[in-house]
Amino acid sequence: MEKIAIIELNTNYIQMQQVDVYTNKSFTVRDCLQVPLNLTKDFDKEQIIKSSVITEVTETLSIFKEILDQKGIKDSFCFVSDVIKEAKNCNGFINEVANVSTFKFEILTPEITINNVYTAVINTMNKPKGLVIDVSDYSTNLLYYNRRNVLSTTIVPYGKINLNEKFKDFSGTEEEKCDAMRAFFAEQIDLLEAWGYDELPEEWEIIGAGSVFRNVGVVSRRAKKYPLDIEHNYEMSRSDVDKVYNAIKTVDASTNKLKGISVSDTLYIKAGISIIEAIMDKVNKDKISVSKYGFEYGILFNYVLPLTVEKPIADNIGYSLQAITEAYDGKEDVFNQVYNLSIILFKQLKVIHKLSRNYVRVLRVASYLAECGRRVNGIEHIKSSFNTIVNSDLFGLTHAEIVLAGFVAKLRDADNFNLAEWVKYKDLVTEEDLVAVKKLAMLVKLAEALDITRKSAVADINCDILGDSVILKTVCNSEAKLEIKYSMLLANEFKKTFAKNLEII
Repeated sequence: MEKIAIIELNTNYIQMQQVDVYTNKSFTVRDCLQVPLNLTKDFDKEQIIKSSVITEVTETLSIFKEILDQKGIKDSFCFVSDVIKEAKNCNGFINEVANVSTFKFEILTPEITINNVYTAVINTMNKPKGLVIDVSDYSTNLLYYNRRNVLSTTIVPYGKINLNEKFKDFSGTEEEKCDAMRAFFAEQIDLLEAWGYDELPEEWEIIGAGSVFRNVGVVSRRAKKYPLDIEHNYEMSRSDVDKVYNAIKTVDASTNKLKGISVSDTLYIKAGISIIEAIMDKVNKDKISVSKYGFEYGILFNYVLPLTVEKPIADNIGYSLQAITEAYDGKEDVFNQVYNLSIILFKQLKVIHKLSRNYVRVLRVASYLAECGRRVNGIEHIKSSFNTIVNSDLFGLTHAEIVLAGFVAKLRDADNFNLAEWVKYKDLVTEEDLVAVKKLAMLVKLAEALDITRKSAVADINCDILGDSVILKTVCNSEAKLEIKYSMLLANEFKKTFAKNLEII
């Protein structure tokens, strides 16, 4: 396993992410340390990064270096905000930082940012056509893509910080200030020679990346008591965004902190959501999805999987599942076996379960992570499986699919299932889903039983459905008496689920 670090020197903080890179070409961000910083303190008058700021930066980076040395991490990717280019001592600052800490920083331009944000989005979301919007500190970056091919990029030279600074002496009310920022940003869009995003085709989706969208998502979920605390792929309607905008613009960000959002992010969230509102005014879309993963993940994908420089990952769900299993114990064969048997059963028993292919993605995650609860409690692992699945970094899935996968794993112990738990997610799931989840749970439970010895004895299954009976004919690599005996213990539960007698030979 390789260990690397990504260090970002931003206007308001220095951040270090420690990353584990596995032999199967997957990765996990193992830890993240963020230290507050005012990089542009007293910057306006002389356009110089002050010596006190330089000292603070070098001292923090020296500590980062000690941490990385202690953990044996030698390789790092280091980026600094492009606002540094405005400093008269830009080169001297970068050189001094390199001399003291040995970290060599690359200036993070809007072009580098949006291209890497796109790489992160396209490899972690199942959205083949869309408009990616990244609200950065000093620019708003947009990228338009179709069938995983980039069509165009647009840079608007205002982000959350410089837009906020432009209106810092605004004489009106807080509400009027937000409306003015919104109108000003709309004017900046009108000044662009080639905007081209007013009339997006119906199948195109909008994806928002960066801290502004994540924070708006936090406020939105709290406001409507959303049952999940998942940032990635959280979908907001235009109404959701408007409600956050109307609530936030009355708050004095200089004296109030928004719950769930850092102090520095609270300072700039008004400018950020004003930008979002201005863009939403221009495009004919009612929904926007939030990407948790930003440019850092784009850097990681390109480093760990160089093929992503040319084309995205074909199977991002499978890729995230590999990373999850490798991060814990690396026993991928065990997970694959239960998954393979579950899929075989799903296909062979389609006549009796009558579920659409839409549930295959749910079954895939639930069966692959069926044993994940053992990392918390070995004996009563099913109790922990739901929370483990829901809180895993899963790519390419909607929130509804993640919840359903968690319930499939949980309902393997149907006797301890409380319907109140299901009702909590009523805005994401349906009564039809509950019927499907019970059937899928039975298939996973049967697949687990057919691999109870964990030696992959059962290689394949042929199913015959004769009247009121289902006969499973196992094709085995080795002796499978215990697997068959254990699976037959589920015959009564199988009959209750599918109204068929079960026989396994």
